[in-house]
Amino acid sequence: MNVMNGKFTRVLELLSNFFLLNLIWLLMCLPIVTIFPATAAMFGVVRQWILHDDTAVFTVFMKYFKENFKQSMVIGILWGFFAFILYMNFTLMLQLGAMKFILLPFVVLFSVLMVFTTVYIFPVMVHYKLKVFGVIRNSFLLSMSFLPSSLLATLVLVGMFVLFLWQPFTVFISFSVGGYLIFTLCNKVFTRKENYN
Repeated sequence: MNVMNGKFTRVLELLSNFFLLNLIWLLMCLPIVTIFPATAAMFGVVRQWILHDDTAVFTVFMKYFKENFKQSMVIGILWGFFAFILYMNFTLMLQLGAMKFILLPFVVLFSVLMVFTTVYIFPVMVHYKLKVFGVIRNSFLLSMSFLPSSLLATLVLVGMFVLFLWQPFTVFISFSVGGYLIFTLCNKVFTRKENYN
């Protein structure tokens, strides 16, 4: 009975940590412009959970939020710019008639590369001490070098948004759980990469 109570307590603690992390992330995202620093901080927390078995939430979140604020803001601006260019290209392409079928594969390819790189951006940012260009470059190279993991991480990312659209109340836990799963996949890639070297 004590073993069952211990497991039940552990599950409740885990769920409450995911809920608390998700809630802090949502609150820190409210100004909109802080979405990237808040997401970096969320990945910093799940990194601590996975690598150091440290279940702290708020203090670790604020630590990573401050540490990665400038870098994540710069990357956020760059990513916003790339997304805008991609959107404009897609909009213009739709008005080109038959020509759009020639350009479509290039736009789709660029979109896929951007999404694959995106799933590594925050794990790389909080795991390694790199400059902005180094974070982007390594995220891209890792995403291309480990395509099955990139695809799985992308499916998790898409799954988070589909779950939210299907059941909006899951917004209070789905993003922290998704972040945990994505960092777990990325951490396996980091380990394999380091073992190769």
